[in-house]
Amino acid sequence: MHLRTPRDLDVLVEVLREQAERRVGVSPSYDDLSRTGDALRFAKVALRGGDAGSAAVTVFDDSPVAVATAGAPDVMARVAAQVLGPVEALPDDERALLLDTLDAWFDSGGSAEEAAKVLYVHPNTVRTRLRRITERTGRSLTDPRGITELSLALRAVRQTPRPPTSESTGAD
Repeated sequence: MHLRTPRDLDVLVEVLREQAERRVGVSPSYDDLSRTGDALRFAKVALRGGDAGSAAVTVFDDSPVAVATAGAPDVMARVAAQVLGPVEALPDDERALLLDTLDAWFDSGGSAEEAAKVLYVHPNTVRTRLRRITERTGRSLTDPRGITELSLALRAVRQTPRPPTSESTGAD
């Protein structure tokens, strides 16, 4: 799409967010048609950067963690398994509860109080769940490296569709 001003990108993204029924990836803007191939590749990476099964709109330049994890899905699947494997091994409801809490904590800038508001729970409940994640993964949420590893692994998990379970398929 031809954009006349940088503000047009914001308008386009807003329209896409209102209308999208599936994941959407938006490349960085470019001013030379010879860069179209690169832009298409970046848009595809951004597309994979959104949450699986959602109508997320991911803008390449606005989502460095999302595009970094989407850029090497096979590598990130291995990282996610290594970092979050003990959480992924939990029953689906417990797993979802812990991952949703971690997601809310990241989205809230590391604030248990703000995450609690989003999750409609007490801040101590958020802290307890985060402590469980720390215990299971061995990654500290006070150590920059641990936070980075958990963030990348969580993003990789969110980008990858979960295989259907016997409960969701109706199989016995």
